[in-house]
Amino acid sequence: MQEVDGAPPPSGPGDADDAHDSEYTEYTDDPSAGPGRRRGRRRWLDVAIALVLLVLVAVGALRWLDSTAYLVVVLQTAGPFVLIGLLLLTVTALVLRRWVTAIPVAVALAVAVAVAAPGFRASTSPKAEADLTVMSANVWVGAANANQLMAAVRFHAVDVLVLVEATPALLRRLDAEGARDYFTQREGVARPGTFTGTMVLSRYPLSVRSAGTDPSVEGTQSTQPELDVTAPNGTVRLKVAHPTAPLRGDTVEWRAGLRALQSWNERHHGDGPVVMAGDFNASYGHPGMRDLAEGLDDAQLTDGEGWVRTWPFAGNRLPAFVQLDHLLSRGLTVVSAGQVAINRADHAAVWASYALPGR
Repeated sequence: MQEVDGAPPPSGPGDADDAHDSEYTEYTDDPSAGPGRRRGRRRWLDVAIALVLLVLVAVGALRWLDSTAYLVVVLQTAGPFVLIGLLLLTVTALVLRRWVTAIPVAVALAVAVAVAAPGFRASTSPKAEADLTVMSANVWVGAANANQLMAAVRFHAVDVLVLVEATPALLRRLDAEGARDYFTQREGVARPGTFTGTMVLSRYPLSVRSAGTDPSVEGTQSTQPELDVTAPNGTVRLKVAHPTAPLRGDTVEWRAGLRALQSWNERHHGDGPVVMAGDFNASYGHPGMRDLAEGLDDAQLTDGEGWVRTWPFAGNRLPAFVQLDHLLSRGLTVVSAGQVAINRADHAAVWASYALPGR
């Protein structure tokens, strides 16, 4: 059959397939690859994205598993990395145009964002007048730089300083930097060469309700004193917290310590203004920490600081990635809050200023 001048040649079924392949070739980095090979690559991309998604979702879901299994306790601190991973995975799926797999990835990202969002919403009252400023510092068995610690105390006008892992040597160094003149009151126990000592230094009168030295009550070997702080505009009950660290083999005791602090909080609900301060050795990725903090305001979260990181600092190769140190309060208004790293301390100190009721 002769071809008519100016008219295109008739097309057959094979020509339609060639046109489809030519169109898809524009979206592949290997135009020479055949349709079957391209479909195989797309399937492998979908499988890879799905596997990464499953891992991230599994790790993220551990925040709702109340367990003392060491690996679970460690992975529960990885929440921020799950959020970052889901964000990167969403971008990857969209860039590669994997629309079907992008949908569950985006859903998982939305859930992670919803979980993290409250930490980025500030509800402090910065215009209120502060009546009491509390700082808690884990001083790493007394190794912290006393000069820097006292400089932070003066800069933030701290009224009450909680020293976790306090030693007599650290107190002597602090006194040499003016702590004895700045703080007129001190209670607690400083112990050499151990992480179990705790001291509370205060500019205002302190009354001891409990020395917090009975491990059977406190659920930890560390001293967790309970005191009344009599500020000019009212009295605040202070409870120091330092549960056992969740190291391998110690997670059952760690969970018992969190449970004991939770019981203390529940017993004193409605007893007036309360502050729980210290190194809780737990983050909000741990169900035990969320149970303990029920009905309490975390100063750093109330301040809308987002991803708060207080550990690990000195002596660790990892960058700080988790908040283990907390200032929890009830019956008080958080005016402002923050944290400050101290040389030769593996935890950042946390501080908060509060307005008492009626102010």
